[in-house]
Amino acid sequence: MLTNEMSNSLQSAYQELLNAENELSRPREDVVTLSACHSIRESMRLMMQIYLNVCEVPTKENSSLIELLENCKKINPKFATVDMSHVECNGIDHINCDDKYCLSMENVSNCMEAANQVNNIVRSAFKLS
Repeated sequence: MLTNEMSNSLQSAYQELLNAENELSRPREDVVTLSACHSIRESMRLMMQIYLNVCEVPTKENSSLIELLENCKKINPKFATVDMSHVECNGIDHINCDDKYCLSMENVSNCMEAANQVNNIVRSAFKLS
């Protein structure tokens, strides 16, 4: 069951995704990829952790994006469509990932695509608009 706290966290995750979209919609020379990268990664991590918590699957606090995704796939086969192969930090745990980020617009755009897929699956699963 989606508690108020989880719902608020999901809203925060969605806001992080919107922040990244806004950053990436700026003129290319003005985009701060560090900001977009961190927002995208935090959004994906939060959404998958909340999904797993609602499904009562325990997770480690500093799980990597790949670990979270693999656990999500076990519950919902729609997560198998999420392509994290272009997300460079996908196998690094959350704590160590904080020091890394993509400078390349192409890499950040690939991350954005994966995050949008995660967002769509989670919102659909919780019947959120």
